[in-house]
Amino acid sequence: MKNIAAFIVIILILASCSKEANKNNNVLNAFAKNAMATNLDTAKIPLIDLREGTYRDSIGGLYPNGKILPFGQYAVDLYNITKNIVPLDTFGIERPTGRIVFISLGGSTCGHNMRQLKDQTVNNPLTNSKLILLNCCNGSGTASLNSIMNPKDPYWDHVSQVLHGSTRSYRQVQVIYLESDDSTVYNFWPSRPNLVKNDLETCLRVFKKKFPNIKLVYVLGRTHTFGKIAQWNEEPAPYYMGWACKWAIQDQINHVPGVEYKGEKAVAPMLTWGWYQWADSTPRKTDGFSWVETETKDGLHATPEAQDTLATRFQNFLLTDRYAKNWYAVQPQ
Repeated sequence: MKNIAAFIVIILILASCSKEANKNNNVLNAFAKNAMATNLDTAKIPLIDLREGTYRDSIGGLYPNGKILPFGQYAVDLYNITKNIVPLDTFGIERPTGRIVFISLGGSTCGHNMRQLKDQTVNNPLTNSKLILLNCCNGSGTASLNSIMNPKDPYWDHVSQVLHGSTRSYRQVQVIYLESDDSTVYNFWPSRPNLVKNDLETCLRVFKKKFPNIKLVYVLGRTHTFGKIAQWNEEPAPYYMGWACKWAIQDQINHVPGVEYKGEKAVAPMLTWGWYQWADSTPRKTDGFSWVETETKDGLHATPEAQDTLATRFQNFLLTDRYAKNWYAVQPQ
């Protein structure tokens, strides 16, 4: 009887191990299948060209339902918010002698874009004379979304130095240009864009607390990248960044708790698109823009000529967009 009992125990242990092994194999097989799909999928179409089409069953466009322009109540709110971006003094009080402080937050690519945009804005007769553009970006991997969404991260010391060094205050900041990415080496679909979407939404809540008068955050997505660079900068991460931005905006449109931008429950500034940057070598149907490796110095950072192109496209958006021109362009007297 003892031998029979021992035999039964051994059989149960083996069955349990076999079941656990099958479970682990299923997890590994699913992981491998996902990895293979990610690596083999090359049908990446710019969101503004994809529109009502789908990428892995997700509808394109910059806004819900494949739209590339704001619509509905969101568009009404965006118009009202941009019309209420006015000069503030260092205490955050509206004054004719105040300034509209527009800052950039993110890494090196964001910083290069803002630096060029600032050069094209200062003393430009087409731009609002009350504007102050401040480049609060920081390169060398010190300004990932992981850092920005942590209010105690050393990155924020850098932001304070830039603001105070320019005799500006956190209370004057009303507009932010945000361009960075999550620094984790994880590029699966849809987990990666969902992860980055959550990062963006956390950043918005941090902005609301740090900048008492913040009204609007612009995202541009990222440019296409090339070659072996830091994994969070390699494709498909930049392409997925566009989806993350789209889904974060969609959450605000759908009134998802935790990203409300108006009313008593407001916990975040409004998030909206600037000029969408991602493209490949095929000219986009929407606007003819394309992006190739020779326009970069290292697969990531733009050459001086290409940087001028990126900043000019961004500025053209700010000058002509129905909403952005309310605060960026020269205002009628």
